[in-house]
Amino acid sequence: MDIRSLLQANCDRLLNEYQANLNATLELQAILIDDVLPSVATELELDEAQQKWVKEWLEDTHMVFYVMRKQRFTRSFALDVIRKNIEWRIENLWPLESDLYPQNVHCLPANVRDPLGRPILIVRATPFKESSESDRDSSLFLHAVEHLRLCLKALNDASDETLMPFLQYVVLLDVKEFSMQNMSVEFVMRFINELTPKFPGMVAAVFILNSSWTQVGLWSIAKRFLPASAVSRVFFPSANELVSYFTPSSLPKDYGGDLAPLKFLNNYLHPRKVKTVCNNGNCEEPSSVVPRTSPASLSPMSSSNPYFGYPLSISDSGSSSLRHGRKRKRDLARTLLTLLWHRWRGVVSPCLWTMAIALAIRLLWVRRSLHSSSEGVRLLKAWWSSVSLL
Repeated sequence: MDIRSLLQANCDRLLNEYQANLNATLELQAILIDDVLPSVATELELDEAQQKWVKEWLEDTHMVFYVMRKQRFTRSFALDVIRKNIEWRIENLWPLESDLYPQNVHCLPANVRDPLGRPILIVRATPFKESSESDRDSSLFLHAVEHLRLCLKALNDASDETLMPFLQYVVLLDVKEFSMQNMSVEFVMRFINELTPKFPGMVAAVFILNSSWTQVGLWSIAKRFLPASAVSRVFFPSANELVSYFTPSSLPKDYGGDLAPLKFLNNYLHPRKVKTVCNNGNCEEPSSVVPRTSPASLSPMSSSNPYFGYPLSISDSGSSSLRHGRKRKRDLARTLLTLLWHRWRGVVSPCLWTMAIALAIRLLWVRRSLHSSSEGVRLLKAWWSSVSLL
């Protein structure tokens, strides 16, 4: 079965399960907010801000669905798990730090989706740091995953309820700079023991990019011990298979697509700091929307510029267009002059300095000649008289 058929089958199965159990999920969600939250708040002595934060988490219907799904839709088990998760979140995620955010995690703009309509997440795996920094790395990762959950919720809140919900991400994991020698076993175990149960079901598929033959070989062994549901979500595609599934319009140029390079694309995951606005005692928070940044510009001499010689503007969606709407001759002339200067400035600069020195010497000689001759003095007096009359 090819990648598209396999992922389509998984997606259809999940959507059918979600729709079949939506009423049960909403009933459990109401119990959690109305009954469980007050008792937990009293037990843990939560203040008003913490209670509001926990309530926002409980209002995430898809989170409640995934917890119920993991507990085989047994309400008592799901209630117990969520109570424990509230305590864990207070200890590990409160308050949510927007500054703890890894730069190697990039969520493509909201209008860029995979063929099945799911948001795309690009993660560039980097070598783990020293063990002394492992706690901060783990905290960084936990906060990043929480931001991912919030972004997924924001996408659903902003979308039409009649459309297909955003239940999962599709992840492109670039392992070009990663090797088994710098893998932290402690970090991996924490990921398995803590992160997976606390954030279930957020990933629909993982595409491993730029992998080595060693990594592929290890996966071929490891997948024999994993459940079929996990194996069916991990792929090691070739460049052609990647573009064939996602299409060029959904991939940045870094991975063979038509979008702008990744560094120019707006990161949907980037945390925002919002302030509560209070008027006459009524406090409101801004709606959870993603700010749009001003269009980025691309140098006319960039190797990524499809219109070399002309400046481009990059929108938040990643599309590029000519900055002035057309190819102006003066833009091309400016680019050519700049290239000419970079190519010949080693020769032109000494020539210009030589000409400037020669001109200065010439002017000094002319000035001395004027002062030393009676005719020159007469000419200077005449010039000064004409200037004084102006």
